[in-house]
Amino acid sequence: MKLLKTALFSATIMASSFGAYQAQAAEMSIALNQIIQGLNPQDSNYNVDYAVANGFYERLIAFDGDMKLKPQLATSWEGNDDATAFTLHLREGVKFQDGTDFNAAAVKFNIDRLADPSLNLKKHSLFKLVESVETPDEHTVVIKLSKPFGAMINTLAHPSVVMESPAAIEKYGKDIAKHPVGTGPFKFEEWVPGEKLVVVKNENYWDPEWPKLDKVTFFPVAENGTRVSMLMSDEVQFVPILPAELMKRVDGSDDYEVLEKPGISVWVMAMNMMREQFKDARVREAFNLAVDQKAFTQVVYGGHAIVPDAPLAPATQFHETQSPALSTDIAKAKELMKEAGYEDGFEVNLWARNNSTEVRMLQFLKQQLSQINVNVTIVPLEGATRAEKLFGASLTPETAEFDMVIGGWSPSTGDADWHLRPVYSTEGWIPNMYNEAFYSNPDVDKAIQDALETADPEKRAAAYATAQKQIWKDKPVVWLAVDNALAGRKKGITGAFPMPDGTMQYAHAAYEE
Repeated sequence: MKLLKTALFSATIMASSFGAYQAQAAEMSIALNQIIQGLNPQDSNYNVDYAVANGFYERLIAFDGDMKLKPQLATSWEGNDDATAFTLHLREGVKFQDGTDFNAAAVKFNIDRLADPSLNLKKHSLFKLVESVETPDEHTVVIKLSKPFGAMINTLAHPSVVMESPAAIEKYGKDIAKHPVGTGPFKFEEWVPGEKLVVVKNENYWDPEWPKLDKVTFFPVAENGTRVSMLMSDEVQFVPILPAELMKRVDGSDDYEVLEKPGISVWVMAMNMMREQFKDARVREAFNLAVDQKAFTQVVYGGHAIVPDAPLAPATQFHETQSPALSTDIAKAKELMKEAGYEDGFEVNLWARNNSTEVRMLQFLKQQLSQINVNVTIVPLEGATRAEKLFGASLTPETAEFDMVIGGWSPSTGDADWHLRPVYSTEGWIPNMYNEAFYSNPDVDKAIQDALETADPEKRAAAYATAQKQIWKDKPVVWLAVDNALAGRKKGITGAFPMPDGTMQYAHAAYEE
């Protein structure tokens, strides 16, 4: 027992010393919930890549902690009335970390790359309407589109749309994903894939007030409990993805705190409308009535989520609350199933990823739907397998193997377009985008397109209101939850926090003096 007490005392001293060293040396370590895939956000679909990159890369337009637009490398912007041309005025006196000037030519270089289909960049789809990029002077850029696109400004704020050094791209080519050079407050120093990523202070950053830290180290730690243990022992000072079931460990400590923000990810169970039973609106309504969404938020998220009140999350631009609100009514659900000819139910499969959170979703939904005699076979899939089966090039609506699938969508532009269009438009059918229900309604398609053909916020709002109302009526999915963004942080640190879109911020992290 004496030996155990001595070991525990030594460990406590080491942890305290490490924390003191971190503050003195102005260093911070962060535990990520997954492995970094690459360091070129323009060619990535992963939030983890965007999250680590926002310290060494910057965007023309960024978001604050509530997903409101704010200037970054562009100080102001405007669009023409028909949303076909957008002018950005650039910050002066900025250099990339390799000494290359940040100017209109550098912006043109980056936007032209994103718009070039031959490069096969994963974020090309955001810029396929770009017709030309003009540079009337060194600090002005005009982006001209082939047709109206009212969501362009928010698209420029997507976390993948970073400004990369043209000189570095010329030097490294495709290997730029291993040698990032941006304008941010931190510079890339080292990446050991699967083990750690290190960034250090950019001494020549354009804002002399930042950064406050000398070094930030990222560790990928997939296991939830291990990440929390690392935080509680001061091995790391920030955990940007904190599972709800472990937050009490952090919240009950004198030295650590839980950060919570309303999220913009809406979780749904999509019903494959190629299946005969789901073509019937009464069945889709019955499924929504059979699921207790309030109980879902408790079982899956420990109450750290809300029941959706529209196809969009409340923090998404142009969200509009719908009526009637979601409710649970088993008797009415059974009545609708009987009217549709399915009083005795039917058998379906339900897909999700095999992580602990989504497995809980599968089990909960299986039980809920059994109340209306639906026999659900749950299919937990490894993430890469799920992605290939849903988004592989060979998939067609006729060959899709799933009956229902669980998924969450976060519109990282903060705008209604990048939720409604990929998830509910006909052009969004998988594998093109994320419409896993194969839902199609011409009125919805028209409303989404109408919103894109103007830069007038009032006209866009009216069009998106029409789209949301019709989607809510058609119920191509069972709406489940809008989960909050939860993170754990050592007390005394500011400026490191989770974002509603599932990424994080750390560029302005600092230890309180």
